[in-house]
Amino acid sequence: MNAAAPTPDPAARAHGPWWIAAAVYFVATCLLHLQFSLWLVRPRETPWGRHALSELMPAAIVVGGVLLALLVLRQLRRAPRPAPLAAGWLLWLLAVAGIDRWLTFSANEYFHYPQYALLAWLVARALDPARDHPTPGRVLFWVTLAGAADEVLQYLWITTNYSDYLDFNDVLVNLVAGAGGLLLYYGQPPNAAPAPRKTRRGWRAEGAAIVALLLAAGTAIAAGRLALAPAGEVPPGGVARDTQGRATLYLQRSIDQYGRWHSGPRRGRYRVLTPDEALAALLLAGAAFTALLRAAAGGATQPGEDTAATISPSSAGKSR
Repeated sequence: MNAAAPTPDPAARAHGPWWIAAAVYFVATCLLHLQFSLWLVRPRETPWGRHALSELMPAAIVVGGVLLALLVLRQLRRAPRPAPLAAGWLLWLLAVAGIDRWLTFSANEYFHYPQYALLAWLVARALDPARDHPTPGRVLFWVTLAGAADEVLQYLWITTNYSDYLDFNDVLVNLVAGAGGLLLYYGQPPNAAPAPRKTRRGWRAEGAAIVALLLAAGTAIAAGRLALAPAGEVPPGGVARDTQGRATLYLQRSIDQYGRWHSGPRRGRYRVLTPDEALAALLLAGAAFTALLRAAAGGATQPGEDTAATISPSSAGKSR
């Protein structure tokens, strides 16, 4: 007598399409970044004179904030665990306010929030389609790593004429934006009762990515191919060659970028974080959001599972 074939798991089948959707969305937003930025700041003729859409950003921020507040209030009324969810949103609000006050160059950078909130939602949908086995730390890891890759791509290629340094500020914004997307995702009740795990979801892929990044960065630094600052000004893209033709990538195009206050239109001035400051902020924010998100979703940590929000120390670039 033949044993009955196992019933396919619909949640397992859902992983592939959502990963594809997340990848396509990420690539599209990376490649269209410059075109979107130019479209946003390009002056247009209007009945009130020549104006750019970017001038509407302060009003858009207010409207978006009101709509988000209404959505969060509705979510809290229906949430199975409103207390940790409310704490998560409070932390998110404080992080956004602090970033706006001290780390934001212009109001246009608020587009990072919906951009990476949606990416986090897609990655969470791929990793945990039924919302019955929360993995917020893993989602934040991949979203932050993707955001860092996006910013590096801008510095090296897409916005070389506008980027003076690899800016860790934007990586932190991307993490906070991703946390907002996860608060929206895990603030809803699960689609089904938690199913028994057949295998443990460890951090094998994330651990391998961290080891690979550390080895690549350490090798590049030891070989003199990666450095923090040049002795003088270097060309756009941060790559300079010595007299023997050897190329070195500098994280800033001059020595006066990191750890200083710069003039900006949003608050008059903003600080550019050093790599050490940014890494500390990423680790602290990632761990805090992971803990609150797990509590809000009610996920019980299994051995070897999503226990901390370890963030890659990758660089990110500023695009003005």
